[in-house]
Amino acid sequence: MILKNAKVYTPLQAVQTDLVIQDAKIARLGKSSERGIDLSHLWVIPALVDLNVRPIDGKVSVASLQHLSREAAMGGVGTVALMPDLSPPVCDEITLEFVRSQHSSIDILPLVTALKDEQTMSEIAILLKKGALSIWCSSDTNPYLLARIFEYAKMHGIQIHIEPKNALFRDVGVMNEGETAFRMGLGGISKLEEHAEVAKIIQYSDYYRVPVLFKAVSTAKALQMIAKGSLCYAEVSMHHLLLDDTACEGYNTYAKLSPPLRESTERVALQKALQEGRIDTLTSLHSPTSHVSKDVSFDEASFGIDALRYYLPLLFTKLVQEGLVSMHRLIELTATNPACFTGRKIGKIEEGYAADLVVFDPKGVTSVENPLYEGSVQGSIKALIKDGEIVWGDL
Repeated sequence: MILKNAKVYTPLQAVQTDLVIQDAKIARLGKSSERGIDLSHLWVIPALVDLNVRPIDGKVSVASLQHLSREAAMGGVGTVALMPDLSPPVCDEITLEFVRSQHSSIDILPLVTALKDEQTMSEIAILLKKGALSIWCSSDTNPYLLARIFEYAKMHGIQIHIEPKNALFRDVGVMNEGETAFRMGLGGISKLEEHAEVAKIIQYSDYYRVPVLFKAVSTAKALQMIAKGSLCYAEVSMHHLLLDDTACEGYNTYAKLSPPLRESTERVALQKALQEGRIDTLTSLHSPTSHVSKDVSFDEASFGIDALRYYLPLLFTKLVQEGLVSMHRLIELTATNPACFTGRKIGKIEEGYAADLVVFDPKGVTSVENPLYEGSVQGSIKALIKDGEIVWGDL
C-alpha cells in the first residue's frame, strides 16, 4: 500500500509526502513514483493507543469485545489496554485466553488483576507468560499484598497500572465533594482520597524501583506529587480536562464518572498541567454502561461514560483547535507515550514501525451523540489502518 500526498505527522515534523507500507510495517517515507491512494488535503497520524478502556457494562463476552473493537476503530484507536476489573475479572488463564483469542480489528491487550480476591494473589508469572500486558490493582490493596505485587513486578521487569482510590471513600460518595454536591444533596468523594493514595504508592514505587502508571488522575496536586516520583507516570482522562462537576447538575447520571469530575478550578489547573508537560498520557476513560444503568437515581446509577467512538475528533476540537496543545503534542499524549507501555513498535510514523495509522480530515465534521458532548466537532476519521490493512472507513 502507498499513501500519497498526505500531510504526515512524524515525531519531528509534519511533512507533505508519500508513505510506503510493506509487510504490515512503514517501509519508507518520501516521494514515490508508483501509483497509490491519493490523500491530498488529508492527514496521516499514528493510530491512537488508549490504556484505560472497559467493555459495555464491564462484561467480558464475544459481543462486548467486538463492540469495543468497532468503537475504538471509529475513534482512531488502534490499540487498547483492557482494564481487568470486569465480569468475570481477568485474573486467571481461562479469562485471559478468552480475551486474547477474540478476533478483533484492533489490538486488545488485556491487563490482569494482581489479586484473585482480597487475600489471594493471582498467578502473575503464568499470566504474564500467557500474554498479559501487565498487572493492575487498586491502591487500597492490603499493604502486605501490595508489597508482594511490587516484588513480582520488579522480578519480571514490568510496570504496574494503579488506580489511586480507596473503597471507604467510595462507600459514602457518588460525585466530587464540593459546592455542587452540597447543593444537590449528594455524598461527596474528597480529593484527599486521591492525594493520600498517590503519596502512598509513590513510596512503594521508590522503595522497590518499579514503574507505576497512575490511572485517570483527576487533581493537579496529585500530578505535582507524581512528577516528583522518579518512576511514576500520570494518565488523565479527556473528560477531567474538558468538564467539571457542574455537568452533574440536574442529576445528570451520564456525568457520574470514576474518578469524579472535579470543580472548574481543578479543571483549569489540569489544563495548565497539560501545557506544562506534567501529564504523560491521555485516555478516553471508556467505560460505557447500558441506559438502564443510567436511567435511575444518581445514587444508584453506574459510574462510566461512552467516549471511545469520538475520541480523536473531540480531542482535536477541544484541545488542538482551542490552542491548549499542538497536534504533535496531542499525538505524543495519545499515541507515542502510551505506546511505550505496550512494548510494541507502535505510536510513531517511522520506518520499521507497525503501519497503525489514522487518515484524518481536519476540515471534516463529526456528529457527537454522547450526552455530555452533544453537537458537532471539527475533524473526522476517514480510515483506520491496522498492520497495513484498512480495518475501518474507506479510501
